[in-house]
Amino acid sequence: MYLALYRSERPEVFEEILGQEHIVKILKNQIKNGTVGQAYLFTGTRGTGKTSTARILAKALNCTSDNKPCGTCENCLAIKDGKFLDVIELDAASNNGVEDIRRLRETVNYPPTVGDKKVYIIDEVHMLSTGAENALLKTLEEPPENVVFILATTDPQKVSATIRSRCVTMNFKRVSENHLIEGMKRICEKRNKEITKDALSLLAINADGSVRDCLSLLEQCITASDDVIDRDLVLEYLGTAGDSFFINLTDAIIDGKVDEALILLDKIIREGKDTKQIIKDLLGHYRNLLIAKFVENAEDLINMSSENLDDIRKQSERIKLAEINQGIVLLSDMVNKSRYSTQPRILLETAVINMMTYEEVPMVTKVSKPKKKIENTNEEKTIETKSDDSLEKLWDKIVDVASKESGSFRTLVGRSCKLVELNEKELKVLVINSNRIGYVEKDRPIIKKAAEEVLDRKVNIIIIKDDKEKININEAESIAEAFRNNLNIDLAIK
Repeated sequence: MYLALYRSERPEVFEEILGQEHIVKILKNQIKNGTVGQAYLFTGTRGTGKTSTARILAKALNCTSDNKPCGTCENCLAIKDGKFLDVIELDAASNNGVEDIRRLRETVNYPPTVGDKKVYIIDEVHMLSTGAENALLKTLEEPPENVVFILATTDPQKVSATIRSRCVTMNFKRVSENHLIEGMKRICEKRNKEITKDALSLLAINADGSVRDCLSLLEQCITASDDVIDRDLVLEYLGTAGDSFFINLTDAIIDGKVDEALILLDKIIREGKDTKQIIKDLLGHYRNLLIAKFVENAEDLINMSSENLDDIRKQSERIKLAEINQGIVLLSDMVNKSRYSTQPRILLETAVINMMTYEEVPMVTKVSKPKKKIENTNEEKTIETKSDDSLEKLWDKIVDVASKESGSFRTLVGRSCKLVELNEKELKVLVINSNRIGYVEKDRPIIKKAAEEVLDRKVNIIIIKDDKEKININEAESIAEAFRNNLNIDLAIK
């Protein structure tokens, strides 16, 4: 009968366990010194080897060879096949009632039938009901000398503190990518299957530290491939897109091209790609941008072709660090939300649009704003420049009015600009996101119309493309103020 990879490649001795050297060392020393505990709690994420290690420990306690466990003696083989009477496995997810634990307690006091130790392996122990936990507690406090309990869980916080306190807790780590790659290479060599380095790396990254997930993905690729397992084949079975898609999508985000970004997403989803996987991989792409921004030779840190890596470097120069940070925060949130969402596409589209509305507050030194004398052919008027708070509130009103005419105004223009000055004839708008300058210029008539409606008078719209002009005005006003206060000389600012 055909066995899935995660079953046929299950480790049978301590040396075959991947990435849990700290636990293997402790257990081997305890077996060697005769100091094995009577109750263990194995904790860690899925697919990290908790149940496999529990079975290997059970073998070691009942192995008839000097090198424990040998994996080849009669007892070891019986445990491997699930036929050893003194190793009892219980899945607490489906056997979580009080009666299930009571039946277990009735058998605890019977001595081992074949081996030296009777071993109880209870998987997903956090699923036990409160009554079942209480029933198990007394047995854990005073188990018979020849009995060992091994409890396994992916959620140790749900295990009662009284049970945890009676167990030796061992925390299983996520398995490193290097360990996963070595394990997959060994399997492919055994099966005479050629696999590229890029494909191995991509599988290891997407396994997220789980050996079982890694082997499930590898098995799909082995079954589907005729000759070589390459990166493109892995991408197909992961349900995600290639590097060029994420580079093009990020270009659209940087340039503020909402329509282009949404069309790219629609096309890739229509091709049948997994939306949740795209969110995860877009997050990975932003991580690559972050690395490329600081690491000159990033080949060992970024898994992609040299051509695409060059594109990543160029793209990292175009995007600001703060925009990368914002993208990572937004996408991390969406990865978590998409796990429970029935509409992950909407989450993805929302995240992409929000990533285009990055707001940067310009670093402008605040100075007092004096009254300025403005000469007029008919009369001389004094206009007081509004405070920053007043300007901000005024801009909010203008954005509210403009948004009624253009639904995308607030996203593409409102959040990308700041009102920096208002006088009798002019309204000066500073573009704080240089990627939006095209949208601001295009919507100048909308800004003018909304401003005139709010102010109830005609004004000219002056668009400042960077903050240099504002800084220069502030510096000039500061100098003029000093002349007025110290030398009693009134300078006119032009």
